[in-house]
Amino acid sequence: MSRRGLVVRLVAAAVAVGWVFAPVVAPAQTGGTTEVVTLSSRLPAELVPAALANIQQLDTATRRTTVEYLVSGTEDARAAFAAGEVDLMVSGIDLSEAQRSALQQSGRGFISAPVQAVGLQVFGFVPEIGLFPTRCDEVDEETGEPLVECSQADRIPLTADLRLGGESLVEAFYVGNNVWNSASFVRDMGPVLPAGYRLVPPIRGARPLVRSDGDAFNQFLDAYVATTAGAQRRAALQATPGGDPDDVPSEVWPGFLTPSRQGMDNVVSTITSGLDPGGSEVGLGGTIAATFPSAALESIAVNQGKPPAERVPVFRAQVRNAAGEWLFPTPESITAAVALEGGRALAATTNPAKGAYPIAWVNRAYVPASGLTADEANAAASFIRVQVSAGQERAAALGDGRLTPAMVTEALAAADRIVESNCASAKGTVTTSADGSPWLPSGVLRSGPVKLCTGAANPEVTVPPDSGTGAGFDSVLTDTGFSDLTADTGFTDVPAGFDELAPEVAGEQLTATAEGAASGGAAEAAPSGAAGVTGAATVSRRMPLPIPGQTLPPLDRAVTLGMGALFATMVWKLADRRRSLG
Repeated sequence: MSRRGLVVRLVAAAVAVGWVFAPVVAPAQTGGTTEVVTLSSRLPAELVPAALANIQQLDTATRRTTVEYLVSGTEDARAAFAAGEVDLMVSGIDLSEAQRSALQQSGRGFISAPVQAVGLQVFGFVPEIGLFPTRCDEVDEETGEPLVECSQADRIPLTADLRLGGESLVEAFYVGNNVWNSASFVRDMGPVLPAGYRLVPPIRGARPLVRSDGDAFNQFLDAYVATTAGAQRRAALQATPGGDPDDVPSEVWPGFLTPSRQGMDNVVSTITSGLDPGGSEVGLGGTIAATFPSAALESIAVNQGKPPAERVPVFRAQVRNAAGEWLFPTPESITAAVALEGGRALAATTNPAKGAYPIAWVNRAYVPASGLTADEANAAASFIRVQVSAGQERAAALGDGRLTPAMVTEALAAADRIVESNCASAKGTVTTSADGSPWLPSGVLRSGPVKLCTGAANPEVTVPPDSGTGAGFDSVLTDTGFSDLTADTGFTDVPAGFDELAPEVAGEQLTATAEGAASGGAAEAAPSGAAGVTGAATVSRRMPLPIPGQTLPPLDRAVTLGMGALFATMVWKLADRRRSLG
């Protein structure tokens, strides 16, 4: 063997020994402050546009938070939270007594905080409603002939804002009559018509459209009608096959004959496309639905950007409050409404306050009072803090109202309680931060000192005794939220902060379970998506291949090296023998 060959072999042997006994993990893949804390959540469609910038801010803080969310109806969101499938849920409908009891019995409990002031916008599209001069209707009493000769050239389009009060909504949503030709619509539009003109309605009436998934928008639209036109609603339900006149407004729309769509995005897209929801064809008489203000404004803007021949005549309608005013949901009118009676939903339908929009309510965030890790508690509290501080400006710019100062104070106090309560179960230590950092970027929060939790060292990942049955794997899949195939996808194809590696949270779920058991809580009460694994274990679940040093101990590496050397020797011997024979 030549000296050069000997040197090459010695260097190769040294590298092999180094690989066996001194594996190196790249510094960029280590844990520490670069770790991302993940919160699994269920959010309503109306919160997402206003919350996206806040979620992105959490992801730019020194301690980053990723909010993985599914956009779904409030009925599904509340059920997921009560079952312990998510760390955070936002809803305009409160938890039921049964759900509250289940949360208390599980040991998780809950803490809620107001995070958004919302208004329901009645909107849709309708073919042109015309106006005809009333002088053209005058006839000679003796001959019956028109006194004035008129033609279609005398007809002008209606430009005034549409008004749809409770009785008109009954005609459209419950009875199915041509609302544009109804006595209630003609009466309500009278004061805004130019003198000397009458309405010329479309031949066909508008089709109604509601949510097929249980949601607050169904409940609050129905509740507004029940309050303002209760007798007409009751009579309509009495005459509806399968209808119940005593049906109390809920997240499920009364009367199964009303066309519906899954999720708010499908409702809005049906309107924007000018479709009849009954057959997904062109709607000749129009369609009426309900959404939140920014979605309706976006739909109108989309249509204005189309060529004139392709535009859909989208409208926003005013509704009447208890003071007799016809209003749109604006930041000012929604703010005035939620300030009434401690934020009671739809307070302006019965409280004659000037300038208050009648179909308005407050969305609240719900977070477990126990079972979150220290980091998850800090992340959830930070989401609420930014939502009610800097987030209020963004929400108002999108058409939402503002929470009252008392509600903001309540939300910030609830965020502190979330930290304190979960910190106790996580065996952590409560500390104070002047501005919410490092969980919020500096300068975002200006409300004063807030509570944070410094957690104890997380235990190693362990396998529960029943892991061999496969039940643990099923629960992990459920906790990621991916088993809910009917959830509303919202207005973005891929929600911000969405982690497509989320199904691989099994290790984190087991850590959270072990942690909850160690603190005296029920193991099955551990929340889903718990980010309890730290350091290299957390990094490894996000890597497409194993991190060097994490999967093969030195002995296994030595065996692997030996087998590789044996194979190389055999190949070299065969090659040498072929050369000698040649």
